[in-house]
This record gives sequence, C-alpha cells and structure tokens, in this order.
Amino acid sequence: MSLALAAAAAALTGAGLVAFAFPERASSPAERWLRGAIGVALGLGSWSAAYAASLLLFGPAGRIPKDALLAAAGAALLLAARNRAAGADGRREPAPRWLWAAFALAGAAAAAIFVHDTLRGPDGGYDAFMIWNLRARFLARAGTGFRAAFSPEMEFWAHQDYPWLVPGLVAQGFLLSGREPRLVPALFAATFAALAVAIPALSLARARGARWGLLGAIALLTTPCFVVFAVHQESDLPLAVYLASTAALLLLAAERGNAPRLLLLAGFSAGLGAWTKNEGTLYAGCFALALLVRTRDVRALGWFLVGCAPAGALVAAFKLGFAPPTDLWQFSTARSLFSHATDPLRWGRLVLLTLRRIFFFQDHALWVAAELAVLLAWVRKLPGTVPGTALFLACAVYAPLYVLQPHPLEWLYRYSVERIFIQLWPAAILATLLPLARAAAEPPPETSSGSWPMEPARRVP
Repeated sequence: MSLALAAAAAALTGAGLVAFAFPERASSPAERWLRGAIGVALGLGSWSAAYAASLLLFGPAGRIPKDALLAAAGAALLLAARNRAAGADGRREPAPRWLWAAFALAGAAAAAIFVHDTLRGPDGGYDAFMIWNLRARFLARAGTGFRAAFSPEMEFWAHQDYPWLVPGLVAQGFLLSGREPRLVPALFAATFAALAVAIPALSLARARGARWGLLGAIALLTTPCFVVFAVHQESDLPLAVYLASTAALLLLAAERGNAPRLLLLAGFSAGLGAWTKNEGTLYAGCFALALLVRTRDVRALGWFLVGCAPAGALVAAFKLGFAPPTDLWQFSTARSLFSHATDPLRWGRLVLLTLRRIFFFQDHALWVAAELAVLLAWVRKLPGTVPGTALFLACAVYAPLYVLQPHPLEWLYRYSVERIFIQLWPAAILATLLPLARAAAEPPPETSSGSWPMEPARRVP
C-alpha cells in the first residue's frame, strides 16, 4: 500500500501540475510526450521536496500522510482540467531514416554503457557514495535522529550543506523497499538521464519537427561525460533536467504571451533545481534576471518568483536551520577574497584552463568548441531568448566565483568544470538549436520580447 501510494503521489502531482499549467490539450505527439516528461520530473521533485519538508517539520511520521496529500492534490488538479479544449495542430515534419538510425545507435550505446558500468560499479561514483547515497542512508536509517546527516562533525567532503532532492528520493526508495538495494539509486539515475535527453529533444521536435529533435538528442547522447555522470549517480544530471524543464516552460510561456500559469510552473521547476544542488539557486537567479531583461515585464518576473517560492522556502529553511556554512564562506576571509580578486595571475590561469578545456576530448569531445562556433557564427545575430540569456549570465558569474573561492584554482577547476558543463548542456542544446532551426528556415523576424513566433512569418513579395 505504501508503494502504491508513493507512486500515486509522484505521478498524480506531476500530471496535475502540468494539467494546471496548460490551458489546452496537447496538439501533437511530441507535445504530449514533452508534457509527460516534464510531469515526471516535477512529480519526482515534488515528492522529494515534500518528504524533506515533512521530515523537517514533523519527523519521520509525516512521510505517509504527505503522500496522501500529494496524491489528493494532484488528482484535484487533474479533475479541474478535464474539460480542456484541443490545441492547434503542431508540427509533424518527418525525419530521414538515417537520422532515426543514428539516434537509435547513440541511444543503444548509451544504455549499454550505463548498464555495463553500473553492474561493474553499483555504488556509483565518488560523489554518490560520499555525498548523495551517504545522505540517503543517513535519512533512511536514523529515524528521529536524521539531523545527524547534516552534522558539522562529519568529514568535510560529505558536504552536509548540499540540498538533498536526490538523497530524498533514494531514502524514500530505501524505506519503501525495507532495505537498501543498490538498484534504487541506479534507477533514479537512469530516469533522470532519460529525462535529460527527452525534454530538450521533445521541445525541439514540438517546435521545429522531428529532425531537430533527433539532432538535439544525438548531441547529448554522444557527449562522452553524459553517460559517465549518469553511471556515477550524481546530482548534476537531475539539476540539468530541472534547468532544461525551466527553459522549455519559459519558451512555451513566451509563445502564449508570458502565460502566468506556465511562468509559475517554470519557476517551480527552477526552485526544484535549487533544491537539487547549491548551483541551482544561482541558475534560478539567472533565469529570473534574464526574464526581466528580455521581457521588461515585472508581472512575468513576479509569477516566476512565486513559482520558485515553495522550493526556495525549503532551501532557506534548510540552510538557516540545519546546514553548516558552505566552504566558500567557511574558508574565506575578507583578506583572501580581496587578494584573489586582485591577483592577475589567478585570472590568467582561469582563462588558460578554460581555453584548454574547450578541446578536452575525454569528457565532451569537441562539443564545447562546436557550441562556441555556432554561437559566434549564427546565434549571436538572432534575437535573444530568456534561456539563452540565463545560460550566458550563469557562465559569466562562474568566472569570479572560481577566482574568489578558497581552494587551489587548478584542482577545483579540474574536478568541477565538467559538472557545470553537464548541468548546462541540455538547456544549452535547446537554447541553441531552437533559434538555429528557425534561422535555417528563413531570416528571423525582429523582436524584443525574448522569443519569437514558432510558425514562420509570411514572406512579403
């Protein structure tokens, strides 16, 4: 009964949130699958965030009532949306068979690598057993003593200050199974890997046809470090899923004149990203600023921030009431911050490290170089979008963060830059290929709204 109730809570919550946000039924198979993928991501995130909130407020006893409330709320949202009108017909442009074959080959290779490497290392990578699964085991085993999971007396590398969307999912899986099977974190890792591919690919297929959707999926599947992060069961891919979901929802909202419900859902997705990793709060702020800059619409920003509020309140409560300070504050002083900020050699080393990483074949082949070439050659000439601007802001903010942080620059950069890349890459694929697809069809119309119509404008003779 508990397992069925938990499944209903996650499924109905995600489906209900998506049904609430869209005023009409899906207009194409691609849009139907896109809504389903976003619903799965938001349902899992809501189930984990509600578990954290109930645990912090009521202790372990609040877990089952929380599932019942989530299932009831999701069902109510679905019932309220049951009489929606049908949407306008979407794109159904076919893709060539060779492209489908390339996608199938890339997907099969990624799946085979994931299964093979997971069987060889079922505990995941370093971060999985040192941070995420460690936290999940604490939460599942400790009962009323769950606060020990965030004790400052633990080894620093356990990062007790990190938000715990993924540990919350894994811990509930352990509790439902009555033990701690290694299959639980592996299944969640596989689910988020599939969502990371599906959300940008289906967004592209819905807007510009199957050809562009397949190209987006192949771009992610053939990135070497993508499967590595999935196998390692880390939180970077779940964070990438919520960033891609936020980007997709913001583009859908722009199509509908910044529809408030879609902005609310985009903000909710960004908030779940903040509950996934510390970097998620930075990304939520970048999306909010980009929305204001591109739309000049304070009301749109307000709806987005309201959507961020539930998960944002959870992050604030955890950081202020339970978590120890992050290493940036714990090991930094005013003197060290000033010294690093004014050190030209430190800035120069950051530039050299970045230039070298652009051509780092082991982790991302030439995808970073290709992305930069496309941005400089074509996309920079097109109207800006909210997701594209948000990603640019995030990359810009990371430069001073790298310089100011207290650890040796080369060491930290080496072990973190691929994480940042994989967090941003699915959303970057969507933000890059969508305007590129339109540019391939015809010159883009002038706009200042932060997006453009999905259908080509009529040519004037």
